[in-house]
Amino acid sequence: MSASLESDPILVSYHDAIVRVSNLKTLDDSNWLDDSIITFAFEYLQHDSKFAQDQSNSCVFVSPSVVQLLKMSDDSFADQLLQSIDFLEKKFLILPINDNRHVNAFAGSHWSLLILAIQDKVLYHFDSMSSANDRTAKDIQSKLCVFFHTQVLLVNGRCPQQENGFDCGFYENDLSKSPTKEVFEKFMNEISRCITSESISQRRKQLKTLLESMSSDRKA
Repeated sequence: MSASLESDPILVSYHDAIVRVSNLKTLDDSNWLDDSIITFAFEYLQHDSKFAQDQSNSCVFVSPSVVQLLKMSDDSFADQLLQSIDFLEKKFLILPINDNRHVNAFAGSHWSLLILAIQDKVLYHFDSMSSANDRTAKDIQSKLCVFFHTQVLLVNGRCPQQENGFDCGFYENDLSKSPTKEVFEKFMNEISRCITSESISQRRKQLKTLLESMSSDRKA
């Protein structure tokens, strides 16, 4: 093991997510969430949360690393990748996106969320910084159009706008918790009231506590 990895041990290994001690620091106020924290949050949401139990038959989550691969792939490989996800019998495909344009590096500075209404072929984009991730959303739309051999409509959904430059990861994660019909009806009207800067700060604390608890259980 390299010296750098020895000095930054694994805190939690959970499904496809590995969170190291250094990743935990990104949950402190005013820090960007890194890919490891985003991946963990999605894995937990998909496998162990109450949401997962309620929505297991209607939603498919795609991890940030797979979405990045999809975005940067050519159409042929993207088609194979989408086939491997096996989502056509579900209602919604949930894809966290960021503005990273590099294939082999963790980068980018802004996260947002795409939710595909599979049967309707409508791709909803929820961006807490207006149109910051429009280019990435259009990249994914293009790949989906090739996969379905038909037009996939891209719609900018209404969502709360962040008040700073670092909370986008939490807005994206919290928005992903309601991919039922409410996303497009009641959810549109209620979510602005529910997701605030204060609630995002609380979510940071909750997620940090969860990871520390899971780390303690792992050591026991």
